[in-house]
Amino acid sequence: MLRDEELRRLIQLMEKNDGKAFEEFFNILYPRFYRYAFLYLKSDLLTEEVVSDVFLKLWNVRNKLNEIKQLEFYLFRSVKNQALTYIKRNANQPEEITEFIESSLIESRQPENLLIHKELSKKIEDAVSQLPQKCQTIFRMVREDGLSYKQVAVLLQISPKTVENQMSKSLKRLKIVVENYYGRSEANKKIRLFFLCF
Repeated sequence: MLRDEELRRLIQLMEKNDGKAFEEFFNILYPRFYRYAFLYLKSDLLTEEVVSDVFLKLWNVRNKLNEIKQLEFYLFRSVKNQALTYIKRNANQPEEITEFIESSLIESRQPENLLIHKELSKKIEDAVSQLPQKCQTIFRMVREDGLSYKQVAVLLQISPKTVENQMSKSLKRLKIVVENYYGRSEANKKIRLFFLCF
């Protein structure tokens, strides 16, 4: 996977204390880490704190990261563990976990080399953003982060069948968006094209 190769290239530079490589590593992963941690913490402030802690720990173990075979899975697992550790540590103060709950604004994605009209891309992104939170998280972890159904199931502590069902629901909703844009006869072809570039 190209992204895995890019992350490993950056890690090799980080092993040489390359700060710019770490900054690029941070910029690539921060939105994904944030989205995933927020699923557990439901707070912008707490999520920022936890994700920052994760990056600090990753920097401290940078010399060992390239030894890990399933790198992205390991990275997401690190975020989950840090979030759960924070929740456990603050179990006596549950109001701190919920005090800052607010609607999460998912940043609009503009995939490189997208071969379909930008207006449709925006309509699909809007539709994804309107999915129920867990459904949306599963969809983005599979489609954007490149995780398998099994990996998503392990990270979210649900069954692979649940992941499959949630993905099916997401794709049905998105197909309706494409049908409304292109017409029913073109929908299947166009949505396949979209996800090849997604």
